[in-house]
Amino acid sequence: MISSLQMRMSINFLLQATRVLHVGNYEKEELEMIYNFIISVDNEILNHYNITSSIIVYSSDLELFLEIVDRLIEIYEDTEEYEKCDELKSKKEQAINILKN
Repeated sequence: MISSLQMRMSINFLLQATRVLHVGNYEKEELEMIYNFIISVDNEILNHYNITSSIIVYSSDLELFLEIVDRLIEIYEDTEEYEKCDELKSKKEQAINILKN
């Protein structure tokens, strides 16, 4: 079960990741940290994102998660790191399936 503190930390991380990726001024280590976090997110967290709307401009936090995944895919396609792209695309499919249900 996800604790309230874990979820707040998770949302804070998503917000920071969004800012870092949007500005585009990131170090390789920062990009790896964001990638590792996104890949480690399980379905329990994805489901929680789907039912939670802590960020007003999104109907659910899962939409923010998907925005980050899309940006990461773009970055890794540009650097031709296709294995990471495949993992991210798989994570994106999981999230999209949750949104559909």
